[in-house]
Amino acid sequence: MKTLVVVLVLAVVSTALAVALPIKSGSLVARSDGNNVTIQWGTTDESAVKEFGIERRPATGSDFVLVATVAAKGSNSSYEYVDQTAFKTTGSVYQYRIRIVDTNSGVSYSEPISVSHNVSSVKRTWGSLKAMFR
Repeated sequence: MKTLVVVLVLAVVSTALAVALPIKSGSLVARSDGNNVTIQWGTTDESAVKEFGIERRPATGSDFVLVATVAAKGSNSSYEYVDQTAFKTTGSVYQYRIRIVDTNSGVSYSEPISVSHNVSSVKRTWGSLKAMFR
């Protein structure tokens, strides 16, 4: 009976370790400077990570949209992505999350984080004009 309990405990612990996210706890942050949103995070073990995707959505609840993809650098790395495309509305709150793609094409996600992003009307207008000609 004791052997069965030990085997079950080991199975649960090894399963939890296998699905642990490579993003360091508390390292995922987003901040706005009024023009762009900067997303930063750090990692632990990236041995099974192929790439990271940065996803964004308005806080009002639509689906997350992939904004960018970043190749994995290796374990214990720091990452920073500057989102220059978050300018459509004024006084917006966005949510970001990191999509983690492993080497077997499996996908997992970080918890979403929120950031308030207030963009000037000049930047919104200029960004909209640029988007029309892309």
